[in-house]
Amino acid sequence: MRKLQEIRGLKYPDEFVVRHFFKRGLSERTGRVLELGSGTGNNLSLYLTWGWDCIGVDYDDQALADARFNLGDSPRLLQADLAKGLPDLQGPFDALIIPNMLCYLSAAQARSRLTELRPHLAPGCEVFVRTRLTDDYRYGRGTEVEPDGFRLATPETGEEGLFNLFYTPAGLVELLSRTLALTERTELAVRFDNVQAGRRVPGNSDLVVWGRLG
Repeated sequence: MRKLQEIRGLKYPDEFVVRHFFKRGLSERTGRVLELGSGTGNNLSLYLTWGWDCIGVDYDDQALADARFNLGDSPRLLQADLAKGLPDLQGPFDALIIPNMLCYLSAAQARSRLTELRPHLAPGCEVFVRTRLTDDYRYGRGTEVEPDGFRLATPETGEEGLFNLFYTPAGLVELLSRTLALTERTELAVRFDNVQAGRRVPGNSDLVVWGRLG
């Protein structure tokens, strides 16, 4: 991996990915981890440091190029439009992380992708999901195209024209329970303000859910 000063894009893993990693004892063993929406590799860098076999999936050419620059040749990085389907994954996987990606899929797409993932996950697979809630700043700012799903009109967040689906806590838990049957589940609300494009954006609201495949 590159030195921290050389890293392109985000330099550090999501703080809740870090919490999950250590609280669930993933630093004490190794295995195969799959990240959907892996971006420039900031989350996979944590697993890679502890000797995990890393597989990342992303849609964006530049993000994948930056991830290869940042992480080297060890991770397997795949390009795929997850709105259309999964790539050839070659499981099983011992950990699955989906931070800030489900919100860009429709309800039907999210349910399909999670259902399709199930056979690729090893028994007892550790699962981490983080996504946006209906009390998030962006909710309702745009054109509604399905219940709780909007084509955003938020240039201040850099997501102008993108689709976003917002969940209730109960709705996200129901989705994960039906598709992945998580056990030992933990739910953490995450609310914060941010500065984007020089503007303070208040009221970001996410739910983090982690657990073990049932």
